[in-house]
Formats: sequence, C-alpha cells, structure tokens
Amino acid sequence: MTDSQNAEPGDSAEQSATDDAALGRLRRFGGGKLLDEMIGLFVSTAPDRIQAARTGVDTANVAAAEMALHSLKSSSAQLGAMQMQRLSERGEQLARSGTLDGVDRIVADLEEEFARVQTWLGRSRTVEAK
Repeated sequence: MTDSQNAEPGDSAEQSATDDAALGRLRRFGGGKLLDEMIGLFVSTAPDRIQAARTGVDTANVAAAEMALHSLKSSSAQLGAMQMQRLSERGEQLARSGTLDGVDRIVADLEEEFARVQTWLGRSRTVEAK
C-alpha cells in the first residue's frame, strides 16, 4: 500500500480519489476489451450496490448494508476508484461492528463520488476507444 492509501480521512492532499495505474494494470492484463467490459459492468452495477446499502440503512438491515458495501469496496478498488473504496470500507466496518450510525452519510457520499468516478471512467473508455 502506498502512503496515500494509508492516510487518514481528511488528508485529502495525500489521498487520490482515483488511480489510473489500476486501469493500466487491467489494460495490460486483458487488453482494452477486458477493461471496457469491466468498466461497463462497474458502471451498471455500482448504482444497485449503493441502493442496496441505502435500503439496508433505511430498513435497519445491518447485514444487507454490510454485504452491499463489501461488494462495492472490492469492485471500486479493482478499477481504481479509491475514494469509493475507502468510503465503502468505512461503511462496511461500521456495519460489521453492528451499527449503522453514520452509514447513511457514507452512502450519500458514495452517491456523489460515483458521479465523479463515472465521468473519470468514461474518459478512460474514450481514450481506450481511440
């Protein structure tokens, strides 16, 4: 892990919201087609995972929120959406400890961050298509 990935929340100057190197690794591993498919899958499933976390919070279903956030954490990290990964991890840890206090704010932050990530990934797809 890099220092920026170990930084505490609030050290935004040290933390990157996205990691282009993650996309580069996927591109090298499976080519542009794999990268494009993975981006497409993430963009289509992340809203459902965020909504599942929201529903878990709204219905006080700790296990559902934890599962949705765990899934989102993994897929975010794989594509280099590091701020989404960190937010998901924070929410997952809270849910795992048996509380949803603060998870509603984390889900709202995930919704906002996803919009930014979607734009970033869209640019990556555009670059790959050239």
